Amino acid sequence: MSANNSPARGGLITGILLVGLGALFLLGQIFGFSLWAGFLWPLGIIVPGVLFFVGMVLGGKSAGPLAIPGSIVTTVGLLLLYQSITNHWESWAYVWTLVFPTAVGVGLVVNGMWSGMPSLRESGMRWITAGLVLFVVGGIFFELLLNISGGFISDVVWPALLILLGLFLLLRRSQREEQE
Repeated sequence: MSANNSPARGGLITGILLVGLGALFLLGQIFGFSLWAGFLWPLGIIVPGVLFFVGMVLGGKSAGPLAIPGSIVTTVGLLLLYQSITNHWESWAYVWTLVFPTAVGVGLVVNGMWSGMPSLRESGMRWITAGLVLFVVGGIFFELLLNISGGFISDVVWPALLILLGLFLLLRRSQREEQE
């Protein structure tokens, strides 16, 4: 990547973030609710997480490790956004597994892809797999067995997530078979 492309990419990413943020605040004004007080306060966490990725892009291949804190901070912000919107705070009983080890694995995969280090990608995929398994096991225990939230989460979301996890594992297996 040339030095001339880095500022252009940073400007593009910043522009996209600003347009998205402006659109969200405009919708809040049009529909008469406070996005910040209501549920967008997690943007105060998401944006710094995304800025780690911007720093990675601007810093070139040597800045690949910034993907790890970027994915962790962004994941925490996205989880808080989800919980703020749905008022499903009890999900912290198991969603922490999406921060560690899953988000760490995502950071390793991004770092490996960005820096051209396949061993980091492979290690990251193991972390992601472990995190998703822990997330599903925790979700099944807390939502389906203990029913800590009741309603929509245990009735619809968890079965859908089980389907998605199964598809992920099947796709991953087929990719491995193609490589062999």
